Amino acid sequence: MFGFVWLAKGLVFWFCARMIYADYNATTPCLPEAARLMTRMLCDDFGNPSNRASLFGRTARGAIDLGREQVARAVGAFADEVIFTSGATEACNMAIFGVMERLMRDRPRILTSAIEHPAVCMPAEACASAGAEWIEIPVDGQGRLDLAALSKELEHPTAMVCVMAANNETGVMQDLPAVVKLAHDAGALVFCDMTQLLGKVPFSVHTEQVDFACFSAHKCYGPKGIGALYKRRGLALSPLLRGGGQESGLRSGTENVPAIAAFGLVADLAAREVNARRAHLQKLTAQLESEVCRQIPGVVVQSAKAERIPGTSMFSCPGLRGKWLSQLSGIVASSGSACASMQEKPSHVLQSMGVDDETAAQSIRISLGMPSTTGEVRQISQALAKGAEKLR
Repeated sequence: MFGFVWLAKGLVFWFCARMIYADYNATTPCLPEAARLMTRMLCDDFGNPSNRASLFGRTARGAIDLGREQVARAVGAFADEVIFTSGATEACNMAIFGVMERLMRDRPRILTSAIEHPAVCMPAEACASAGAEWIEIPVDGQGRLDLAALSKELEHPTAMVCVMAANNETGVMQDLPAVVKLAHDAGALVFCDMTQLLGKVPFSVHTEQVDFACFSAHKCYGPKGIGALYKRRGLALSPLLRGGGQESGLRSGTENVPAIAAFGLVADLAAREVNARRAHLQKLTAQLESEVCRQIPGVVVQSAKAERIPGTSMFSCPGLRGKWLSQLSGIVASSGSACASMQEKPSHVLQSMGVDDETAAQSIRISLGMPSTTGEVRQISQALAKGAEKLR
């Protein structure tokens, strides 16, 4: 039943679009049941959740409470550790600025991996402009963090270490237990971008022992414009937004009740279906990489020797003349992070892994999702092969 439901939804969606979508790491289609829930909340249960004296207000507050419990349960947290935001980017900014504002005087350093998302790098850069020391920790050729370099940098008083759980471009998963131990032993807090994990692999923020983590609904078949920050109990942050005191005083402003309710719904489904989703994506990823490597001589699957989340494949094809991505007619894919694509620069993730600029520029990320099928994977691999042959 599980496979049939996703297949039916996928067939309807892509028949209408007449395209093969292979950019699920950038965003995912919103589940119909999530959209229906949002519509109901917008039209019927539209009360202000801060007005607890009215039935409308209490109904809205109940929807927020349920959504918070569902998201918390999905990521392995307590409900009071979940702060709703407008997305993962705001959650990154809230954590980084919130910590650095409090600890800048005593621990004026922030460490990030060299392959972090711009939503982490740019706040870290802003902290550096304000007087903090920002250090990027290198990675190896597979995109794995250099733990020895991290340990050496932690010899100096450090406020925060930011390490992405699974890279959005290559899918590489980091050794979080090792990172957390090194950081905590040195008295530093750990922020982890876990945006790509939900619904792909089982995990728990409590088990991983991170101090902060971010999530986004539109990466797991929910609406855009809603995300969450996990903040471990007992930790304090300086708020980014001040006003009415919503979200435990950390994010003032009337809550986006419809989106929160939808986020709770898709997060709950992601946690319940994670094993089936993982198996589906593992099967398709293995098929894709096998077919591409068979059809394209010299192609490189980046980070193939590292542990990766299923559904993410970054292909590089050295020596092509022209833009490989532009040859994929009818295929929606990307060359890296969606948030950095407008800059039209080679992937900083691949550059940090030691890939030369020319090869990095001729790389394509194929990210698959639950609506993806074996037939689509076959067409994607054929399109990649035809494009590479044409550019040779």
